[in-house]
Amino acid sequence: MRCAGRRARRMAVAMTVGLIGAACPAAAETLRVEGVFAATAREASFLPTIGVDMIAGPLGDRLGIAIERQLEALGQTDVPHTKLVPPSLRPDGMLTGQTDVAVDNSDYVETRERCVEKKDDKCVRRVKYKVGCTRRSVSLRVDLRLVRQRDGRTVYAGPKTREDSGWWCEDSGVPLDVALTAGGMAESVAREVRLDLAPHRERYTIRIQEDRRGLPADTAGLFRQAVRLTKTDQAAACRAFAEIDRIIPDHGPTVFNLALCAEAEGRYMLAGDLYTRARLFAPKAGGEVSKALGRVRSLAAGEEDVRRMAAL
Repeated sequence: MRCAGRRARRMAVAMTVGLIGAACPAAAETLRVEGVFAATAREASFLPTIGVDMIAGPLGDRLGIAIERQLEALGQTDVPHTKLVPPSLRPDGMLTGQTDVAVDNSDYVETRERCVEKKDDKCVRRVKYKVGCTRRSVSLRVDLRLVRQRDGRTVYAGPKTREDSGWWCEDSGVPLDVALTAGGMAESVAREVRLDLAPHRERYTIRIQEDRRGLPADTAGLFRQAVRLTKTDQAAACRAFAEIDRIIPDHGPTVFNLALCAEAEGRYMLAGDLYTRARLFAPKAGGEVSKALGRVRSLAAGEEDVRRMAAL
């Protein structure tokens, strides 16, 4: 009976390897995934309309314009989203805020050397000298607040910070431009606000697990071919990983790859269950599993939010 079981397993592996061999294998290490991630501030994202009112402070006008530009760009996507309207049209939510920019310059001295005497094209005497230098840091703090007009409730709030620094000396470097740096920070904050207030579609690739340790030689060969197949036929690769899991259950890298397959197929509940199972059997992939669980939670919420917004 034991021999018969081994023969059956070898036959199952051989059949699956044959199916994979019919395709044109190519080296590959990732699966391609596409999905809609939920807005960070989900409650705020359900507001039908939003207006951008006064944002005070030295960078307020520029930040307000940048946020409006980001929200207007939502109209170019196929994902349901809140609509930007002028404050005068009494939007469902009104965004206000405050900006603060801080600049700190600190002077210091660096030591240099220069050649003052040469002989036969070689420096035979050097002297040291000092040059004045400046280190400049620029920081931005933004406090935003989105209030739902019908009940006056704050549905989105919190600080956002950015910081950059640079240095220059009397003989080298270029002073850090405060206006240019702060403007770039404002654009960065505006892009983050867009992700906070609206779901977004994203295409990305995730590296699969390739560790074959713990698999019998014949099954390890199937695993290796499944890895190679991911670029030419992702669906066939996923079927192969499922077959490996049937033959040798609870092989950690295989379970992780099956979870990634479920994520790519939009089966987020199954993906979450498989990633949780992978944490038990692939402890070295714990960091990747934690990231993956966060992703599939956001993807599941995004799918739910898109349905809700489409029904509004």
